[in-house]
Amino acid sequence: MTYKVLIADDELIAREILQNQLKRYSEIELLETCSDGKTALKAIEKYEPDIVFLDIQMPEMNGIDLAKSLKVSRLPLIVFVTAFDNYAIQAFETNAIDYLLKPFDDERFDRMFQKVLKQLELTNKQEISAVFEKYGQFFQQIAQPTYAEIVTVKDGGRIQLIKIADLIYVEAEGNYISLHTEKTKHLLYETLTHFETKLNPKNFVRIHRSTIVNLHFIKEIQSHFNGDYSVILKNEKVLRMSRNYKENLIS
Repeated sequence: MTYKVLIADDELIAREILQNQLKRYSEIELLETCSDGKTALKAIEKYEPDIVFLDIQMPEMNGIDLAKSLKVSRLPLIVFVTAFDNYAIQAFETNAIDYLLKPFDDERFDRMFQKVLKQLELTNKQEISAVFEKYGQFFQQIAQPTYAEIVTVKDGGRIQLIKIADLIYVEAEGNYISLHTEKTKHLLYETLTHFETKLNPKNFVRIHRSTIVNLHFIKEIQSHFNGDYSVILKNEKVLRMSRNYKENLIS
């Protein structure tokens, strides 16, 4: 029997790795590969695949929201493919549907695939739908984005681990960003916009196009006649907040 498969991942190399893995199985017919959530949703509704390999963090629509939005008559088996290892994912692994933690090897892929094949062979359309109904609560638990707790910074031949909670503020410096803690400053080759996606917005706020600040280290805010503001930190460091970002702190 042949099973129809669809892949959704925003990383080209991740899609290619999955395609190469699936070539080892004669039971598989690859329907389509998608690079964003909305395209994947349309493809699933069009083709109604048996198996979907689904990344969690994708542009347009994340994998969790996509799974919750499925309204096809026959729900596919979803294998989440993710680079994030946390308690929700560990709980998810104990259920019939599996996940792959990037990077994975051939052995891990084989174990997952045999589990999926067994379920496809032993269940019909109605049983698969019943299984997915049980995941409603799980989807709600992990629908919230996962934020980083540690950032790694290369320093010569060393790699330092910096706790995100210890960051007082982050600034853009050309092609780099500077990470400021109470006693240290570290340079990281990354854009401020990309780094912002790793930060929990409950704790970190952008106050300028080149500055993000940790709310826990703010002492006070001072206004200026031109509409700009100064953000005074607990260590007396003064940061400029432009009027374009004031609503992030001042309602």
